[in-house]
Amino acid sequence: MAVAILPFLRIGGMRLFATESSEWTEKAVPRTSRLARGLVLSYLILTTSCIGVYWLLGMDLFNALNHALTTVSTGGYSTSDSSMGQFDQLSILFASTVFMMLGGVPFFLFVRFLNGQIEPLFRDQQVHFFLKVLLGSAILIALYRLLNEDVAPLDAFVHALFNVTSVVTTTGYASQDYALWGPFVVVAFFFLTFVGGCSGSTSGGMKIFRFQLSMLLLREQVLRLLHPNAVIARRYNGRIISDEIVASSVAFSFIFLATLVAVAALLAFLGLDPITSLTGAATALANVGPGLGNIIGPAGNFQPLPDAAKWVLMAAMLLGRLELLSVFIMFSPHFWRS
Repeated sequence: MAVAILPFLRIGGMRLFATESSEWTEKAVPRTSRLARGLVLSYLILTTSCIGVYWLLGMDLFNALNHALTTVSTGGYSTSDSSMGQFDQLSILFASTVFMMLGGVPFFLFVRFLNGQIEPLFRDQQVHFFLKVLLGSAILIALYRLLNEDVAPLDAFVHALFNVTSVVTTTGYASQDYALWGPFVVVAFFFLTFVGGCSGSTSGGMKIFRFQLSMLLLREQVLRLLHPNAVIARRYNGRIISDEIVASSVAFSFIFLATLVAVAALLAFLGLDPITSLTGAATALANVGPGLGNIIGPAGNFQPLPDAAKWVLMAAMLLGRLELLSVFIMFSPHFWRS
């Protein structure tokens, strides 16, 4: 409500939320009621389709229902401690990957698709870059495994794509303990933890569009060094990007990293080892699920952590889910007076 609707009402300081809105480029449909119905319908169609596909591929109805609910929502909970590793079937992992990808796509595009606007879903720059990140990362990890392990190419690619998609979309499923795939893979998954899905999706993380805006800003600065008098227009999805959007993206990135440092330092102060502290802070802020290391890695859980650390992680998860700036602004007296 605060992020998507109140900015359009222009209520005082709530206007600042417009830069965090899931659909800052344009309205998906003109009326809020139609938008709400479209979002619900999109979610129901995807979830029902996921249940049917899981069931057809061999899951019993109980598991198909439970896993569909946590796949499309990128929630990640499973009916087993083995997560999706309990289903030793590449077709199920691939199907799950597809629906996690769909959960990581802006739902506003599905609403527009249902309203007959098909083209935006296929030409959206954010979706294109999102898919490139997933496929590129999966191919690199699969090649690394093929060079260092005795594993079948298809098996390596499907497991890599599944786990990469799970981490980037902040679902948190795991098919194998990818921490055992080698040091390069561990480092890759640590950085993938921060990425997140598209803005306006069910995913958490920093969101793909902020990385794209950062690259546009970097390109602009390089061009200005080469051509000081050039007039350079920032365009994203065919639209000019305002300074407010860029400033919001830079501010969010800074506050995300600052909060990450603070949370990791608090966890280390409470006695956790460096890997658990750093990856625990990252996975909590990005709402991914598993961290790295022997305790909270893909094959572990957060149960052994002290209660104080769990309180810190709970606060970090809430901050990350609400995208930080939206929460911090609410603690400003100026917000309520404006």
